[in-house]
Amino acid sequence: MKNKIRIIPLGGLGEVGKNMTVVEYNDQMFIIDAGIIFPDEDMYGVDVITPDFEYVRQNKHKIKALFVTHGHEDHIGALPYFMKEFPKVPIYATKLTAGMITNKLKYHKVDRSVIRIIKSVNEVFTYNKVKVSFFGTIHSIPDSVGIVIETPIGNIVHTGDFKIDYHPVDKKFIDFQRLGEIGKQGVKVLLSDSTNAEKEGVSVPESIVAANLEKEVFQATGRTVVATFASSLHRVRSIIEISEKLGKKVVVVGKSMEKNIKLAIQLGHIVAKEETIIAQKEANDYPREQLLILATGAQGEVMAAVSRLSQDENKFFKLEKDDTVIFSSGVIPGNEKSVGSLINNLLKKQVKVVQKKEIHTSGHGYQEEQKLLLSILRPEYFIPCHGEYRMLVKHKELATQVGIKEENIFVFENGDVLEITSDGAAVGESVQAGPVLVDNSGLGDVNINIMRDRRRMAEQGLVVVFAKVYTKEKTVSVRFELKGIAARLDKPQLNKELAEAVESRLSSEKKEGTLRRALIDDFVDVVYKHIKRRPLIVPYIEFIRD
Repeated sequence: MKNKIRIIPLGGLGEVGKNMTVVEYNDQMFIIDAGIIFPDEDMYGVDVITPDFEYVRQNKHKIKALFVTHGHEDHIGALPYFMKEFPKVPIYATKLTAGMITNKLKYHKVDRSVIRIIKSVNEVFTYNKVKVSFFGTIHSIPDSVGIVIETPIGNIVHTGDFKIDYHPVDKKFIDFQRLGEIGKQGVKVLLSDSTNAEKEGVSVPESIVAANLEKEVFQATGRTVVATFASSLHRVRSIIEISEKLGKKVVVVGKSMEKNIKLAIQLGHIVAKEETIIAQKEANDYPREQLLILATGAQGEVMAAVSRLSQDENKFFKLEKDDTVIFSSGVIPGNEKSVGSLINNLLKKQVKVVQKKEIHTSGHGYQEEQKLLLSILRPEYFIPCHGEYRMLVKHKELATQVGIKEENIFVFENGDVLEITSDGAAVGESVQAGPVLVDNSGLGDVNINIMRDRRRMAEQGLVVVFAKVYTKEKTVSVRFELKGIAARLDKPQLNKELAEAVESRLSSEKKEGTLRRALIDDFVDVVYKHIKRRPLIVPYIEFIRD
């Protein structure tokens, strides 16, 4: 039997989020990342969406390890669920990423001892004829890595999320020498971040954003609030440095921000004077102009720090007229409404709001950065990953521009399979890889039928019909309850028509199971005549034979 590599993206293709990729060499399985994506507004009661682990479940005897590229939710968010199901799989991550994973596991009963630290990007893990090594990357969070899986057939390279920044705020540059060595050694298959494949040129360096932020903070009046992502630790580092330079005290608001800053300081990714960061309860001890509030909630999340400040729900201090709120973040598509509502609330408080593209940059490389990486690594085969379908297609186009053969580029969907042997590459049979909706109770998955019922109840309302069928007298008694329906209606008439529907079905349907299913459709039609809606119908039918 020929040696074979199989590459199977289980998440992150055709979407931005829930990244997870399986790489197999014969009977050994290596997993890269296990992330989540957050639900749309109409996914009622859903907390997060994870990749489907079914293929991993069917082949769990092959798993050697899971490797994590960095600490963002779309790469680590599904780990608590993964670790519950596969408790003995070792999970390798750099120090900061491992710390963020550990923080996530606080409310999950899983064995944390399986988390192993990648002590250095020079570290190599050896398995049967397979070696796993790393290279440092630049992203919006420190300690990010790309992954190299070396096999006898050839090397598989996964970039993780990356950008090429020649002016990084932490002075840790991308290791072009290491990338050159990887390219020289030969790359059989490259999987690379496609998020910004549609954006021309190069991304703005984080240091330029820091300089622009400093100008805005210097000009700000009253208390200054800077809203950004809790996991954008390079930005957070810059904000703290700016505060120290301008003589401001920093108040951190938001649990995730507090945890991340504490961890980053412990590991040396953020350096702050002991007196710089003060507790929320100390804020009123200082003049308003001397305070910088570093807060979560830049996307308008209802329970996050900035939203609570806009509603006067922070118990330690309140925003006042002429205070300044600076949004150092882009608006994620789909969040425009929530961010707009938040800004409206702030403006009603006569707070100054600053939103400028110059005070935010992406952690993902633009077209020229993607082309440079492709040119350095020169893969034989290429799978664009981490992006919506149009981004993957654009990344394919960029790859052809630097000399990669079009027939060697695979624009996949989640669950597609690329098989590599000494004879070349071929597309294999797809595996199950749909989204798994996780209920916010944490007790289980939400299947498509439950989701459909929740959406229907939210949009159309609920009707519960109680019917008693007296088989001996051949009579019917019906009553109903409406929930979430405001329409005026003739209740006696509706009650009469529902009873008639039951009587009509009784004459043609004899089996109780068939009768129940048929009555649901009949009830929907009857109710629609009265309220012009098709609510969720829940029938309770009791057959009384005495």
